[in-house]
Amino acid sequence: MTAQPQSKAETHVLQLTRQIKAAPAAVFAALTEAEALATWFGPEGVSAKNVKVDLTLGGAYSLEMHHKDELVTTLSGAYQEISPPNRLVFTWIWGMGDMAGVETLVTIELEENAEGCQLSLTHEGLPSAESVEKHSFGWTGCFNCLESHLAA
Repeated sequence: MTAQPQSKAETHVLQLTRQIKAAPAAVFAALTEAEALATWFGPEGVSAKNVKVDLTLGGAYSLEMHHKDELVTTLSGAYQEISPPNRLVFTWIWGMGDMAGVETLVTIELEENAEGCQLSLTHEGLPSAESVEKHSFGWTGCFNCLESHLAA
């Protein structure tokens, strides 16, 4: 996985690319179905609970991330583009912490290849290089768990 922070008009962009050993349709389903997200979403040691998904244009999603230390963080947003099985665009809003209420934008693209698919993530609007680093760690952990979920 490669991470490339980039500056963009006082905000920062995170870009990650990862090869996934699954068809785009299976990855897209894992990214958009509440039951699947509750199984894998979050880096290791974090579990997603109370996952709600309205997979319609403008529809909302929300979930709670339960950490080992009993910290609970909330995450929500709305779907901006839904193009199964290749593209998903949604807003990303933390419910607490130093990014509480800050709306950022996540684009996930899935391109089929001989080994499954290449997943490309762009997370735009992050306020600092430190935020890019934290989100890179989180997304990398999420994708590790996604791969385990898809392999099961």
